[in-house]
Amino acid sequence: MAKINTDFLLRLANNQISKEEILTGYMRYYVAQGRNLGDMKHDYMRISSNVKYINLDGITLSNLMIERALTKTRQILDKYLIFNFNCQTTDEIEI
Repeated sequence: MAKINTDFLLRLANNQISKEEILTGYMRYYVAQGRNLGDMKHDYMRISSNVKYINLDGITLSNLMIERALTKTRQILDKYLIFNFNCQTTDEIEI
């Protein structure tokens, strides 16, 4: 089973994380584990349907917030990939 940091995902969805942290977290929790943006979306779906996380103080997780977090991650990842490797993510990854 893949390891994921729920705090990373919640802070990302609530726009409380820097671009550098987004890239580092994505590399740690997804790329290093052979996972992708589609897996990140599934992790968000699991969190949003889990009562343990829904009722935390001050934490909200709407579909719009999830889509924004995924889009922001993809934009940052593409910028990094284009700059360093002259490539980017493909539309084959469903987000």
